[in-house]
Amino acid sequence: MRISASHGTMIVTAAVLLGSPASAADVLYVKAAHVILDPSQPGISPGALVITDGIVTDAGTNVAAPAGARQLDLGPLTVLPSFVDAHTHLAGGAPRPQPGEPTPLATPAYAALAAQRSVASALSLGVAGMRVLGTTDFLDVAIRNAIDDGLIPGPHVVPAAHPLSIIGGHDDFSPQPYHLDPRDLYAPLYGYVASPADVERAVQLQIKFGARVIKLMASGGVGSPIDSPADENLTLDEMRAAVQQAHMHHMKAAAHSENLQATMDAMRAGVDSIEHGSELNQEALDYMKSHSIVLVPTVKAAAGAAVSSSAPPPPGTFGASAYSRFKSQQLRPLHLASFALALKSGVTMAGGSDDAYAPGSTGIIGELLMCVEHGMPAKQAIVSATINSAALVGLTKLGRLSSGMEGDFVAMDGDPTVDIHAIEKIRVVVFKGKVIVDRTRPTS
Repeated sequence: MRISASHGTMIVTAAVLLGSPASAADVLYVKAAHVILDPSQPGISPGALVITDGIVTDAGTNVAAPAGARQLDLGPLTVLPSFVDAHTHLAGGAPRPQPGEPTPLATPAYAALAAQRSVASALSLGVAGMRVLGTTDFLDVAIRNAIDDGLIPGPHVVPAAHPLSIIGGHDDFSPQPYHLDPRDLYAPLYGYVASPADVERAVQLQIKFGARVIKLMASGGVGSPIDSPADENLTLDEMRAAVQQAHMHHMKAAAHSENLQATMDAMRAGVDSIEHGSELNQEALDYMKSHSIVLVPTVKAAAGAAVSSSAPPPPGTFGASAYSRFKSQQLRPLHLASFALALKSGVTMAGGSDDAYAPGSTGIIGELLMCVEHGMPAKQAIVSATINSAALVGLTKLGRLSSGMEGDFVAMDGDPTVDIHAIEKIRVVVFKGKVIVDRTRPTS
């Protein structure tokens, strides 16, 4: 086993993760002082797991180590099922300018390399599954395929490909001059729509080229350069057409929505989740509950330091403009009030960070900390980012550690269902029965 050491963290390289076919079963026996098999239920102390070829085959208090199994003794740590992040993106952008060199351009090839780092970062933070809600050039589909083919390490990826948006809406970041012909850019292939017929074609094209969830821009947003969160983007008929096409292909539809009217239209159109939900009232929440629509509140995106800080993000990054910063400051109190009302109403929530997992990102860890800071009980936060998010994104083998589920877990100091800050002390990450991160070992 080749392992690289960096800053006291042992990280298994891609060669270890990918491995080579073996005739004998690969069996991992894990024991720890406290094991949470189902985050909605009390944990067991002590507890043990058997993971055979990446799948949990035994779990409980009195589980013996099978003959010949690899053994992982986690001592006093708490074992928890790995996280599923229901709302993510992938890092991209342009390379940093170097002294004496021309300003580099953003290219799809560079974005693909940056995205590889995103998924590797998410995996190292304990994310076993991530739903990527919008990229360009079918980047998330390519990344998913590369992971599944064993080319790069990463979690399970559920790609949305291009979100459905209007021209000048929340997904329009094009700096193309007005005098150039826009027809090649503003086309259903790239998610731009202006009618229900366009929507049908756009959804069919996203699915043809690999999307596994359909993302709708029901309203304007914060990071985009032109529109406002108060804008309604897609019409009710357009969203109905999108949902119908998605459901005909047994896929879910997720709606970005920052205002009440857009949220109500999206829900009446039949979407499966509302992303953000920055302006909610009791009527909207009652509708959400009665129609089993999941809220992905992305509290970190609204209340995090990057939004509320007076210091602007680096030029050229998402949401860097003064207009975007103004929109975020206006939206923040509305979003937090809606989140508080949603908590009180008992709607089902799934954990989503709205994060691209760039270097230094806290991803779903930061999201859960922020949710608890703003009133969500710690246990509910953990359930939202395991059981609920796995169910929402369709990764049905994730979120629990019972027999037949995938062998993905994190081990940490403390019980995060009691004290959420335990997730800041993750020592070990295991994915499909393979140790990805081990911070219990001394620095070499």
